[in-house]
Amino acid sequence: MRSAYEEEVLSPALQVMTKANPSLLSSGKFYLAILPTGLVVGCGGWSPEQPGKETVEQRLGHVRHFAVHPDWTRRGIGRSVFTVCVRAACAAGLMTFECNSSLNAEKFYRALGFVRIREIDIELKPSLMLRGVLMRRNIYEDLVS
Repeated sequence: MRSAYEEEVLSPALQVMTKANPSLLSSGKFYLAILPTGLVVGCGGWSPEQPGKETVEQRLGHVRHFAVHPDWTRRGIGRSVFTVCVRAACAAGLMTFECNSSLNAEKFYRALGFVRIREIDIELKPSLMLRGVLMRRNIYEDLVS
């Protein structure tokens, strides 16, 4: 993330972003990509709730906490996890995914078919904001194709 953010912003942001989210981890909507050796090389999930809020919009889901081990990028790990998320979300009746993307992850989400809506400030905790991008993608088309 150093390519997109200054160290004085990134350091406190990573302290918040790398903490486990127990409700997401136990939701059944968070997935791991694990090698036969047991090494976790990727993760990601989705939720019907807007990140940091309890707000739920009918047929709208939110992509959450995607990451790929640095040694395993550009090998389809993130896309594979995303495909699992799309199938599960469609089965739950969702039609659209939104994503609060970091600036450096925008290219990844665009490759998955997301469209940039606008730049946003993502509140990681009170008085700690991270510049990001709100992105959106229709997932219903994946269900019917």
